[in-house]
Amino acid sequence: MAAGTLPGASASSDSTTVVRGTAFPAGNRAQLTVVGCDDVFQRSAEPVRPQIGLATGAGATGERSLGFDTAGGSATGIVSYVESIADTSVAGVSVHAEGGTTGVAYVGYQAPADVGTSTMWIGRASLTAPASAGWTTVDVPGLGYAWTQYDLATQQPVGGQVGSSGVPAFVQAMGGDGYGFYAVGFGCDGNPFNIDAWRIGSPGATATYDLEGYGTRTSIAGPTAPVAPDQRVTLTGRVVDDLGAPVSSARVVLQALKPHGDAGDENDWETVRVVVGSSVAVTLRARETTTYRWKVFATPMAEGSASAPLVVEVEEPADEPTDPPSQQPKQAPSQQPSGSSAPAQQPSQQPTQQPTQVQQPAQEPAAPEPPESSPPAADPTPSPAPPTAATPTPDPAVESTKPSPTPASEPSASGGTAEVEASPAG
Repeated sequence: MAAGTLPGASASSDSTTVVRGTAFPAGNRAQLTVVGCDDVFQRSAEPVRPQIGLATGAGATGERSLGFDTAGGSATGIVSYVESIADTSVAGVSVHAEGGTTGVAYVGYQAPADVGTSTMWIGRASLTAPASAGWTTVDVPGLGYAWTQYDLATQQPVGGQVGSSGVPAFVQAMGGDGYGFYAVGFGCDGNPFNIDAWRIGSPGATATYDLEGYGTRTSIAGPTAPVAPDQRVTLTGRVVDDLGAPVSSARVVLQALKPHGDAGDENDWETVRVVVGSSVAVTLRARETTTYRWKVFATPMAEGSASAPLVVEVEEPADEPTDPPSQQPKQAPSQQPSGSSAPAQQPSQQPTQQPTQVQQPAQEPAAPEPPESSPPAADPTPSPAPPTAATPTPDPAVESTKPSPTPASEPSASGGTAEVEASPAG
């Protein structure tokens, strides 16, 4: 902890900064810290292992918080450096500890006489967070502190000690306002706890740091042009965090929008397939135009997100003839041959007697009736057999565009899809 001027250390109005995981903004305005429970610099070598958890219980800020479960002996929390200790009347954090926990607060102050040196006064005050299912707000500027002067270069006391005193009185006694810091931590007894909503500043100019889970961004890619019915299509997805890094453990769900569904209504989305990874892909058969998206559901560690909707458009099959051409003539031909009358009965093959000779008339009559004994010139023209109702051969072009039937082994998926095959996208 070195003394000096802090860029961006002052604020002119209330503000809230969302911290994803442990990614605090650059600079010394607010950072994670580990301090000793009895001496600010006498801390254990145990590494800080924050856990992101849901912020449950009364008084929670946001949806998530940072949790710690340490061996004890040190306090884990947040430190903020400020340009003016006298003007910093807001400094604190919300804490949740179902079993209760103990902690410590430190305030650093460089008196005007020590400007330009590595000497700083540091005050210490003990803290206790009660056992509770809810959250407790801890504010520390109004506490009484035991003050010790340190050389920040060596991190050792330099002899000056002052009994318990509040910050305003101590600053006034030491010659006036100066640069400094506030640090608050818990876990001295080794009990697990969560912290959230670190606040630093003054009324009307307080900066709040809301500790939340990692954010995610989900994208989708697939066909951009219409596809033929029953064609296989592949939909790929990618999940990254706020910094653009792949989220390898993401549980990604491919969803299809119900027919005539509302994309803004979560109940209108149906699950097609669930895969795990930062880059995923699902291959399916497109049967009808359907809207898809990839979705990552929220976890205790990460925020959820959904890709933009992607419409997979399926072409309409080509039109088929509505009335197949008939092979029957419009009207069957007459049973009788044209221009002649059919005999009443079939004459015998051999006449029993010769026909009587008929006298030639004076004038030529109309066509005579054939004699009974004479065989007919020819059998009457037979009536054509009624045509068989044969189905015309389909047009090959129409046949090729009709959706082929789904094999029995291919399962259908919701949203007008079938044969879902998931595979890593690499």
